[in-house]
Amino acid sequence: MPGRAFSARAPAKVNLVLRVGPPRADGFHGIASLLAPLDLCDRVLVRVSPGRPGPVTCRVPGRPDLDGEGNLAARAALAFRARFGVEDRIAIRIQKRIPVTAGLGGGSSDAAAVLRCLARAYRIRDRAALSRLALAVGSDVPFFLEPGAAWAAGRGERLHPARVPPLHLVLLYPVDPAMGVRAADAYRWLDEDRERLGARASTPRIPRGSGGSGGAGHGAPRSSRGSSRGAGHGGPALPELHNDLEAPCLARRPALGEIRAVLVGAGATSAIMSGSGPTVFGVFGSRVAARRAASRIRGTAAGLEVHVARSVQRQPGAAPWRSPRSASFRSRRRSSRPT
Repeated sequence: MPGRAFSARAPAKVNLVLRVGPPRADGFHGIASLLAPLDLCDRVLVRVSPGRPGPVTCRVPGRPDLDGEGNLAARAALAFRARFGVEDRIAIRIQKRIPVTAGLGGGSSDAAAVLRCLARAYRIRDRAALSRLALAVGSDVPFFLEPGAAWAAGRGERLHPARVPPLHLVLLYPVDPAMGVRAADAYRWLDEDRERLGARASTPRIPRGSGGSGGAGHGAPRSSRGSSRGAGHGGPALPELHNDLEAPCLARRPALGEIRAVLVGAGATSAIMSGSGPTVFGVFGSRVAARRAASRIRGTAAGLEVHVARSVQRQPGAAPWRSPRSASFRSRRRSSRPT
């Protein structure tokens, strides 16, 4: 196939902390959220055809409902073309591993991966312009252009690097469509509950001293649903796990509370919903413990997609793509040389 191709991994994320303010004049909510990227990744391939004008296409094998220009990845490519005056044909192919509409940022991460690939292809180094493009595509997209864990404020565009201890997680995603939660619904439910209870919300702030550390809290991740082991002497610490969207979502999707109990029953030191859900994740003391718990849950709990994941210190970059076929051909050539 003609053109140049670039590939990038698109990592999932979890919200270790998500505090939500009142609705703003623009309809969005101000947040303060601690996000950590994971080794659970989609794979994004972007092929550009220099000098060959054409459309932006997007294909997701096995998920035809995600094909086309409505995909955030395609919207990111269209925004890139408009901003930088590119008319070349762009073809996007996404291998999905991250559950869809799950509170794990998969679509936003795919969009950021496309921006990284196109920036590499067209040698764009204007990080501020790329960040503005990312925010125009979606509130979570700017985070995935950052190098690693970060506190996010505003809509998610004001980012402050953070350090988090290594985390071993089990993620449970309910596959029943009736358990799905749209982000807009989750925020609306929170507003409704606050109004009903007469609770006043203020604009949340990132904890003081959060730059370069997990936050102002002490100790390893924990939540009101369980305790947690220490993060290690001298290592980064995290504040208490917290998600303002969890209570309104659990009130309307009670089964999410049962999923959280499954994780605690399997040995999680804490468990909480990520983002707007419906994925719930549990923190475990080691990779081995997480794998054992996942195996136990797969054998006993139906209707759940189970993933074992670790936090990563750095998000992946974009690189020129090489066909596996050509790589195997080179390997055969080397092996056929006389010794």
